[in-house]
This record gives sequence, C-alpha cells and structure tokens, in this order.
Amino acid sequence: MKFGPFLRVLSVALVCVLILIGVVITEGIARRGGQEVLLAMEAVDPRSILSGHYVAIDIAERLEPGQHCPPDQNEAWVALTRRGGEIYGVAGGATSRERAQLVGPLPVKATFTCQEPIEEAPGIEPFPGSIRLDLDIDRFHINQADALRIEGILRDQTFDGPTRAYAIVSVGRDGRARLKGVQIDGERLELSWR
Repeated sequence: MKFGPFLRVLSVALVCVLILIGVVITEGIARRGGQEVLLAMEAVDPRSILSGHYVAIDIAERLEPGQHCPPDQNEAWVALTRRGGEIYGVAGGATSRERAQLVGPLPVKATFTCQEPIEEAPGIEPFPGSIRLDLDIDRFHINQADALRIEGILRDQTFDGPTRAYAIVSVGRDGRARLKGVQIDGERLELSWR
C-alpha cells in the first residue's frame, strides 16, 4: 500500500503532536511529584519585546557579614538545605548526586557562585554577600499586570529588608529543578495550562 505525500506529512505531524503531548504530561507529572522548595529571588532588568510578559528569575540568597560561602562552587550538583519552613538555601556543591547528599539533604543539578560579604573595618561599612544559584530556570511567564507588580516588588526589596519574593521550585527524583511558580509577599502565583 502506497501512501501519498499528504498522508506521509500528516502521519509525521501526528507523531510530532503525540510526542509533544507526552513531554508536556511527563513534565507535569515530574513537577507535581518533586519536592517543593522556596528559593529567594532578586530583581533583574528583563527587556524582550517578543517574549511576552514575564518575571525574570534570579535566585540569590543573601550572606550576612560573618557568614562564609559554601564549599565547591561551579560543580555539577548543588546540595540544598532547609533554612526555615519551606525555604531552602545552598549548602555546597559536589561532583555527583551521591557526594551532594553528603553535603545536604536535597541534591539538585545546578551550579552556584558566591560573593563573600564585606566585613566591617575602619572606614568600611559592612555589606552582605550573595549566593547565586543557576538552575537553568530564567523566566516565569505571566500576565502584564502581575508581571509589572512583581517587578516593582522585586525592585523595592533591599539588602537589609526581608525577602519578599521566592521561586517555587519542584526538585524531581532525577535531580532536575522545575519551576512551579513564584511566591510574592506570601501570595502564590503558579504555572497553569488554563
């Protein structure tokens, strides 16, 4: 039986649609089945006209003077540890999942960089440092009004004030982090297919 060009193209398109649906369902299951954590966010300045409205995700944890950077920056795995409630932070890096579990209870495929805080000295004011976590999550698409409101809240955050914005992340059994949404001033805004 011979298939004409139209039926071949239609068959390929149908297979591609089925694969895409499978990926969406698989990622949704992984996002719901992972361990949910909150990670502190800072403001960045996104400008992309063609990408729609979004909040740029910059996961950054503050280090107060007297605190030090976690060990092993720029490794393939990062160990997260509980800071309080659902809030997690970086405990250190490792070359493998098994080694990351020795550093902290929740290993994730990621990297981090750290800048030490500046200690108080004669003529020098103390200044917090930061740990920046790269989970390959860079944006949260949302409607324009919420994106502008969240951007304003992120810009109003100060180094010495409380953290008002968190990324809601699901860490799956495979070690991948998947964005579920953001929490702004206690309000959860989650990804939705609706």
